[in-house]
Amino acid sequence: MKLYWNPEATPKELHTILNTLAEEYPVSSDSQNINLVFEKADSPDMLRVTKRDNTWIVLYGRDSTAARGIAYALSGQEADEKIPFKTYGILFDCSRGNMITVKHFKHWMRRIALMGYNSVMIYTKDAYQVSGEPYFGYMRGAYTKEEIREMDAYASSLKIEMSASIQALGHLEPILRWSAYKEVKDTPNVLLVDEPRTYELLEKMITFWSEALSSRRIHLGMDETHDLGRGVFMDRNGYENPFEIYNRHLGRVCQICSKLKLKPIIWSDMYFRYANKNQDYYDTTAQVPETVKKAIPPGVQLSYWDYYHRDEETYSTMLAKTEDLNGCKPIMASGIWTWARLWTDFEMSCATIRPCIRACRKAGIDEVIYTLWGDDGGCCEFDSAFAGLAWAADFAFNTKEDEDRAGKLFETVCGTSYRMQMVCGNLCYTYRGKEDKPVKVTASTILWDDPIMGILWNEFPAHKPELVETLLAGYKKIMEMIEPHREDQNAGHLNHAWNVANVLTQKLELRKTLIHAYEKRDFNTLETLAERYIPEMIDALEGLGETFRLQWNRSFKPFGLELMQIRLAGQCERYRELARVIEELVNGETDSIPALDVKHSPSGDLYFHYHSLATGGFFI
Repeated sequence: MKLYWNPEATPKELHTILNTLAEEYPVSSDSQNINLVFEKADSPDMLRVTKRDNTWIVLYGRDSTAARGIAYALSGQEADEKIPFKTYGILFDCSRGNMITVKHFKHWMRRIALMGYNSVMIYTKDAYQVSGEPYFGYMRGAYTKEEIREMDAYASSLKIEMSASIQALGHLEPILRWSAYKEVKDTPNVLLVDEPRTYELLEKMITFWSEALSSRRIHLGMDETHDLGRGVFMDRNGYENPFEIYNRHLGRVCQICSKLKLKPIIWSDMYFRYANKNQDYYDTTAQVPETVKKAIPPGVQLSYWDYYHRDEETYSTMLAKTEDLNGCKPIMASGIWTWARLWTDFEMSCATIRPCIRACRKAGIDEVIYTLWGDDGGCCEFDSAFAGLAWAADFAFNTKEDEDRAGKLFETVCGTSYRMQMVCGNLCYTYRGKEDKPVKVTASTILWDDPIMGILWNEFPAHKPELVETLLAGYKKIMEMIEPHREDQNAGHLNHAWNVANVLTQKLELRKTLIHAYEKRDFNTLETLAERYIPEMIDALEGLGETFRLQWNRSFKPFGLELMQIRLAGQCERYRELARVIEELVNGETDSIPALDVKHSPSGDLYFHYHSLATGGFFI
């Protein structure tokens, strides 16, 4: 459907949105053939899209909401929504190698604008070029100030506020590994508090973002600093209560922000963690001392992150406790599960977002972001998150879920099948385990399991007996459903999902056959494995490497691709080694394969990260 709008009759603040969307979508200015009209609503929460004769009328509250109205018109749907969130955004992790290109960032901005999002945070630890700091983002594709300014201008044209999400205390292992930063290093990932050079560095870091972005908000991170004050700081000063160290440091950083006219945001977790011996963020009984609350610098906004809970009560309780820390309404950070995954985990995303949004509505929280983390190498097909974002917006803005409505809007915006995105989400298999708790078996855990040692495989017996057969049936079903779409020009990433499922299927079947044949000393089957099935397995891994490279180069800078290529090449070599040891066994050169003889009593651990599965030594 082609939409035409009249520049003279359309509010000027919408012109940049319409002209920017026209770069990709059928939306054009025309003073004659008008079929798209905009009207400003009295309430900022309102979005109503109606069709009158052949004309679509978009009644919108906020300028950013109008773009969602355009998406409804393009999809041929009327809508009546309440959008209670003044900030509804995403946080895109660019710290695990997956540095989104300026071009693909624009691709993302057009899509999330049409879905109703109006905020984007770019999370960088060290991946930006700080003046006089050559190791910042070294060999990691660090952003230049010019790149960030171009991204900011594009987001602004769609009424999306772009802001920085950095780290000003912990999570700075990418730079603290370099000897150039030994003077500002407390522990391997935490800065040294009270050291003057620490604050000289932080001022440089924060100044970069102050000069690059028009937004005056900056997220300083400062989460998960479990070992704050326990390294060099303790050697110099002895033990000091971490609350005092933390607030003192925050005060110094806030002074820098004030100097640069920036409004700081931090994660709230450490206030709760320091309040209990286990450093548990979600201990709802933990009491933060009043003296600590009073020492939180004024003007700091707290952000409560929670990607895990499936009950509304936890969100309600923790939101209230977070607000109680400094009297300001917090930003809620939920998650679209892209981390430690090869494809977005829709089950986990939906199950945690539902209670989160319900709690936010009741508590009057008006700022929500969805994090898209890249833990374990940024190996997810991040564009698969669009389907999750489309669903999340539909759920947040409507009183009743409607996957058909969300799917139709998604397909109009993204040009590919909503249903197939969800099908591929089943690459992450979920079942109910002990006490009816959900158990996850992710595609990446099976992919990274060592072909000879089978660290993950050895844990399977502690789970349901038919787990392997269930996984095989699921992966084969995914392949079968993707097959008709593999050559679809608009769904090339589905071919990548097919390759993932193919590798997982072959890997499980090969392992199952290997174990059975080895126990029986069935040399004929073992020879067939070495001569036929292992070469096919290596071909499948190389095919996966090719489609991964295609989707990576479409989305990200070339830095970071090496992580996946090294891992996949390692898998191939380990399969070659498996073929060698099988041949040695069959030829009588050895009488066993030691890794297959190890006796293990599994507890059911399902490791998520590569380094836990690629070796038993944990040295990688």
